[in-house]
Amino acid sequence: MGQLVGHRTAVRLRAGRGLDRGGASVKGLEFWKNVSIGRYVESDSPVHRLAPATKYLWLLAIMIPVSSSRSAVVVCASALLPLVFAVLARVRIRFLLRGFLPVLPFIALAATFQVFLSWPGDASPVLAAVGPVSLSLREAVAVVMMAVRFAAMMLAIGLFTSVTNEGDTARGVEDLFSPLARIGFPARSLALTIAVAFRFIPIVAGEFESVVKAQAARGADFGTGSRGPIRKAKAYLPLIVPVTVRALERAESLAEAMEARCYGSGPATRYVDSGGVATDAVARIAAIAWIVAAFVAPALIASVS
Repeated sequence: MGQLVGHRTAVRLRAGRGLDRGGASVKGLEFWKNVSIGRYVESDSPVHRLAPATKYLWLLAIMIPVSSSRSAVVVCASALLPLVFAVLARVRIRFLLRGFLPVLPFIALAATFQVFLSWPGDASPVLAAVGPVSLSLREAVAVVMMAVRFAAMMLAIGLFTSVTNEGDTARGVEDLFSPLARIGFPARSLALTIAVAFRFIPIVAGEFESVVKAQAARGADFGTGSRGPIRKAKAYLPLIVPVTVRALERAESLAEAMEARCYGSGPATRYVDSGGVATDAVARIAAIAWIVAAFVAPALIASVS
């Protein structure tokens, strides 16, 4: 009897130590709260009232100059547009910036590659040097511009999903490609694919958080107290399979729900009309004008100078 009591006590002590380790590991594992992409913020702002196609057009008006323009002024100006729209939409900028936390290691890795890669014909002054590795002015500008481009695209996508619900996301794509639907383009299927992709971003993050916390509560160590990225990466590798299985289960549930509602069995009708009003016409003209100005203005300035 005494041996049995001692055995139970030892089990409790081991479980307690595992929970303590799990509690320490769970701390800082909240991935859901750091995901802003795919989370709709309900409001009655002027930005929310715009037609979905107008929001898509402004998303392109930000993404195209940011990703393809060589002018630093154009890139920085386009990067400020999501912040302006966030104020108009009454979406907290802190909420959008939280989406950067999960991708900061990738930004740092890309910036490191930019620094270590050689730049042929780089005659710019050296800002810092550590042994054989040096950072020139041209490399520093390239790193900063890469970070600004990435930040602008993340902010634009995060803001778009914050002011556009799942239904409007699908309707916007369908509206944009509706002229091509007459020649057989699957506009409706493309709209559904994009809407589901946006919606699954927070779902996968939530499933990942659930699996991590469940494993941490059982004593798993995910290296939250360690600064070594390699150790953290090795700790998260075994989670790929369970998270993938959960995501596939959610996808299967979605497919069964759509099949039960006879999705795709006939022509679709709309309960909400997203045709837009005069405000949308003005916003669309402004978006097109911004895209044109982003490419024409630098060329004109270069020709004059």
